[in-house]
Amino acid sequence: MSTNRLSQLRNHLTTHPSSDLVIKSQSADGKVVTLTINNAARANCLSTPVLQALLDSLKSINPEITLDSSIDKEDPIQFAERVVRSHGEHVVPRVVIIKSAGDIFSSGHDLREFKNVNFDFTAIQKIFELCNNVMLTIRRLPQIVISQVL
Repeated sequence: MSTNRLSQLRNHLTTHPSSDLVIKSQSADGKVVTLTINNAARANCLSTPVLQALLDSLKSINPEITLDSSIDKEDPIQFAERVVRSHGEHVVPRVVIIKSAGDIFSSGHDLREFKNVNFDFTAIQKIFELCNNVMLTIRRLPQIVISQVL
């Protein structure tokens, strides 16, 4: 096996600390937050650690606001005012960009996780619940969310 191929395999099998799986950056004026899924060696697959890192990053944008089902019934104007108040003197981000490192935005779920839990329904359901939580959090963000797919 060539050294280059061996290196590619090692990179593919390497796991990143969760803090490295999603990189959060902000524009100089604070109005744009960029979340970069950083697992190009695994085609930015949505493994449980990536989903959890993405969820944590999304929640950190408005740390004083709980983005759960309770806001679904809240008046949108009152919710927006609450978000602005929660940021105090700081600039309220207006836009969130979700992008990824590498050539592939995301290859989807990490199917190896399903195999690793022997296709146990309960374990797989927990993975999908986490994914659902990420998607609902994106929907509930008061900011405009853009997926940057190149």
